[in-house]
Amino acid sequence: MEKLDTMMLADDLALSQDKILSGEQSFDAEAVYKVIDNLGVLNNPIKDYFDMTEEQYYEAESDHMLTLLDLSDKLVNLHDRILTNHVDGFVDKDEINLTYNHEDPYSDDMYNAEVDYHVLTYSLKVIGAVQLVAPKDLQEVLSKDAVLSLGLATYALAQNA
Repeated sequence: MEKLDTMMLADDLALSQDKILSGEQSFDAEAVYKVIDNLGVLNNPIKDYFDMTEEQYYEAESDHMLTLLDLSDKLVNLHDRILTNHVDGFVDKDEINLTYNHEDPYSDDMYNAEVDYHVLTYSLKVIGAVQLVAPKDLQEVLSKDAVLSLGLATYALAQNA
C-alpha cells in the first residue's frame, strides 16, 4: 500500500491546491512527512533535519545538489529547492534516470507558497510513478537533496498556512 500512498497523496494535493493555498482547506503536513519517510531515501526521519544546520547536512548526507549558502544556518531557512521533474530509462534493465531543477520559493525575498506546492506535488507525482514500478531502483537513484526539498517545502507550507 505504501507505493500507492505517494501517488494518492500527489493526486489529493493536486486536486486540493486552490483550497489549500487559499486557506479554505488545511494542509496535512504529517501525511507528507509520512510519505517522505516511507521512501526510505534519507538516513533519518524528515523531521530530524529541521533543526540541522546546512553544514551538518552537507557533511553527513547531502548529495550536493542543493545550493547551500550559509552553512551555519538551519536547513528550514534554506531557499533552494530541488524539483524532481522527469523520469526516463528502462525498468527491465534497471536503468532509471531522474532529472531535477532548482526552484526558489523566496524570489524577491517574498515567500511564494505556490512554488513550494508545485515542488511538492510535481515531485511526488514523478517519484510515485517510479515507486509503483521500480521501488528498489528509486531508493538508489532518487537524490537525497530532492527528498529533503520535499520536507523543506512541506515545512514552509505548514508554517505559512
